[in-house]
Amino acid sequence: MHLIDTHCHLVSDKLKNSLPEIIQRAEQAGVKKIINIAYDPNTIQLAQEQLHFSNIIFTTLGIQPHDAATFSIAEAEKVRNIAKQNNRVVGIGEIGLDGHYKLSPMDKQIECFEYFLEIALDLKLPVVVHVRETFEDVYSRLKHYTAKGLTGVIHCFTGTLSEAKKFLDCNLYLSFSGIVTFKHALELQNVAKIVPNDRILIETDSPYLAPVPLRGKINEPANIAHTCEFIANLRNMDAVQFSKLTANNAESLFFRMR
Repeated sequence: MHLIDTHCHLVSDKLKNSLPEIIQRAEQAGVKKIINIAYDPNTIQLAQEQLHFSNIIFTTLGIQPHDAATFSIAEAEKVRNIAKQNNRVVGIGEIGLDGHYKLSPMDKQIECFEYFLEIALDLKLPVVVHVRETFEDVYSRLKHYTAKGLTGVIHCFTGTLSEAKKFLDCNLYLSFSGIVTFKHALELQNVAKIVPNDRILIETDSPYLAPVPLRGKINEPANIAHTCEFIANLRNMDAVQFSKLTANNAESLFFRMR
């Protein structure tokens, strides 16, 4: 297969000390490129360091909604400058809004999200967006920014068919994680069937959300193969063909990886 894991966290405590083995298993599974997602000041620094470990690793930099309480313009401007100078920084994220855990006040989440959207628009880089129980607030902002030329992906999409269509109408990509393989994810599986061939991506969200048959275990990029095979089957496609299709989509969106 020819796989790209478009969203994982090699920066996490569960993965960062095992990179040699993780990369080896990923390459054996057919993973050609990995996007390592940073989400707070500490992981922004670590993700840059991890780029030196393997040339299959790329990164995106941002502040996730959980950490927006400590958001500062200085930190965001640091991300802007790094992304300007390093072409292996392929996007801005993880950014977004989270109405479930509410680990940061919503006004700070919105301030952080909008500031990074402006940075991405300025740098002409795609965004990696986290959405949880905040569809309308996220959609309204993305509709505004995509009309100005912003591109991006809804990471770990778990929304409804109606929500999927609205994001697709903004020319955004939808990325599916191991959740789509879960027994009761029937509505999500129906969404995964209908996303256009040129708008679908796959991810692990490692170390979280390991796909069936590994559910509950620590996830890693090699396991993207299970999600690829599952969705290919849903879409009546050959798994190798689907892996290449999603890899091509990833390189179209995250154009610095080409």
